[in-house]
Amino acid sequence: MLIVSRRNAESILIEPSKDLDPSTPVGEIFGEGPIEITVFSGAGHRVKMGVAAPSALSIWRKDGDKKSA
Repeated sequence: MLIVSRRNAESILIEPSKDLDPSTPVGEIFGEGPIEITVFSGAGHRVKMGVAAPSALSIWRKDGDKKSA
């Protein structure tokens, strides 16, 4: 699970892992379960959340034009 704090208009990205075959069926990707987003706290214009997803997906915090895990 990736735990991040995000402010208004900040994003997270969920995309296929680099090693995932593009022809993999969606049902196979989600065979491990769904994407789960849990909000842990919020204050003002900021929220702390956790994101858990199948291992075939990568979760990134989008910081400006950069991605970071």
